[in-house]
Amino acid sequence: MRKLKPFTEEERERIYQGRMKGKTIPEIADELDRSVYGVRKWWRRIRDEGAAGLRTRRRGPEAKGTLSSFDPEVVEKALKLKREHPRWGANRVILELEADETLKGSRVPRRSQLSAFFKEKCPECVAHRQPRSEKPKEPPAATAVHEVWQLDSQEKIELRNGEIATICNIRDPYGAAIITSQAFSVKTEKRWRKLKWEEVRQVLRIGFTEWGTLPDSVLNDNELGLAGAPTVSFPSKLTLWLVGLGIKHRFIRPHCPTDQPHIERTHRIVDDLALNEASLANMDSLQASLDKERSVYNHHFPCRASDCDGRPPLVAHPELLHPRRPYTPELELALFDIRRVYHFLAEFTFARTVNATGQVSLGRTLYSIGRRFAGKSILVRLDPDTCEWIFVEPIQQDDKTIEEELTRLPIKYLDVTLLTGLVPQPIELPEPIQLTLPCLAA
Repeated sequence: MRKLKPFTEEERERIYQGRMKGKTIPEIADELDRSVYGVRKWWRRIRDEGAAGLRTRRRGPEAKGTLSSFDPEVVEKALKLKREHPRWGANRVILELEADETLKGSRVPRRSQLSAFFKEKCPECVAHRQPRSEKPKEPPAATAVHEVWQLDSQEKIELRNGEIATICNIRDPYGAAIITSQAFSVKTEKRWRKLKWEEVRQVLRIGFTEWGTLPDSVLNDNELGLAGAPTVSFPSKLTLWLVGLGIKHRFIRPHCPTDQPHIERTHRIVDDLALNEASLANMDSLQASLDKERSVYNHHFPCRASDCDGRPPLVAHPELLHPRRPYTPELELALFDIRRVYHFLAEFTFARTVNATGQVSLGRTLYSIGRRFAGKSILVRLDPDTCEWIFVEPIQQDDKTIEEELTRLPIKYLDVTLLTGLVPQPIELPEPIQLTLPCLAA
């Protein structure tokens, strides 16, 4: 029984080659195990149409092109409008066609039809959108008060006396309370500057003191001074200070301000309630307005964020006033543990290239390991028990990588005083305090 499936391109080619070699149609049909009628049909098409006859034809009526069923005048005007206004989308072109008096009574294409037509006739006027890459997972949401504090700054606020201010806001997303809002003068000779990490530390410390607690974590964007330099991997000093207090330092995904919508909303609240003609007179009036409106918001403002349901944050969440992990300024040095910092750094492996003078940089501190290692690509790890940096060179040997230790150097310029800004002194604790803090693993 003859096969009824369509002829393949290879079979059509063999029909053509066979006839060129003088074979008869029945001979070719036997070779292909096909009917004589089918072979003859394809040979006639190849004979009459040449190489084009080898291709499979589209069944049905001949395609006439996009918008072929519409009035040519409608099609012509649509194309003209798109070329005159490349940024117009199909919907905007349709509005113009429908408003054209000369086209009254003519059928106008749908948006999808026009979009396909523009891609075919004027692709240079069509925006080519790149597919979105898969985003990292968003930070976990808070499940209790003081579990997460969101931190961000409002920058470039011009005051009437010529000063330029930046307001650093902190908000508890679960309890909907504004933890603190602190203004800083950031005017420079040329224009203005970003907040220093020490200033952000000051804002957090004010929040710790006012609410008498440490949060479990602090979430902010990837600002250079807060997250560390992106080109040279090393945690920022702000991160290390928080780690020493047992606080996780988390960051939003790059270019995803919606990962912390509550603090973004806080900026608008501050704009609406605290920034006015009187408060923008100078830094003192600005801070006074921030303090007043923050207190009004937390205690009296009908808030609809979180599950407040129109109640003030402190009414809806009175647990905000109960410390999650008690803090007072006098106890900060007791709560801060430099060993946590060293164990945190021990989780990293830093890749570095030794410079021409035999030095590498770690946290903006130079370590000299010797000119003989200049130009080498090395790895650096911290031994938390000896407080030493271990410098090793990876060497490829027999399809595996081994590490040769080059030297060890004690850690320097990374101590309690640098990270806290406080000088350790013997203290007497009035009562036992909790020093066992949450795991810092991200």
